[in-house]
Amino acid sequence: MKRLIGLLALSLMLPLVGCASKTVTPLEVGTKVTLKGIENQYGEPFKNQNSMQALMFVEGMSAKEVLQSALDRVDTSCLDEGKLVYLADISGMPSLISNMVTVPKIRTYDYPIWLDREGDISATLPSKEGHVSLLSINKQVVTAASFYANSDTLSQALINECGIER
Repeated sequence: MKRLIGLLALSLMLPLVGCASKTVTPLEVGTKVTLKGIENQYGEPFKNQNSMQALMFVEGMSAKEVLQSALDRVDTSCLDEGKLVYLADISGMPSLISNMVTVPKIRTYDYPIWLDREGDISATLPSKEGHVSLLSINKQVVTAASFYANSDTLSQALINECGIER
């Protein structure tokens, strides 16, 4: 039992070690976006690179709640089509927690959420704590970045991309 507790404690500390040497080039307007190698909550690979028109990313739990509230008012079929992409960074979680708690919870949503398990893609995304980042994309190139801390203004931006919930 002591050995099991020790292994659990060690696995919880591992995400805190060893990432300081990574060099990250942040995405900016004019930069190409590549989501190669990510999968959704069902383990399906991302195949919508060419149809992607917008990319959403959250920084912090309050931003996640803003996004969830905004998505309740939007036609989420554009997420299924890959025009709008919701990327979630789960790299900071121990794999035991992500596999047994987080991913099963994410599977309850009716739309795809793309999981950045390594954090390499998410690290390049422009973000603000407590805000939803919404990147506009044309032919795989970032054309604009907007940040939302309010679900009403975010839902209006998403309605412009996807239409009103049916």
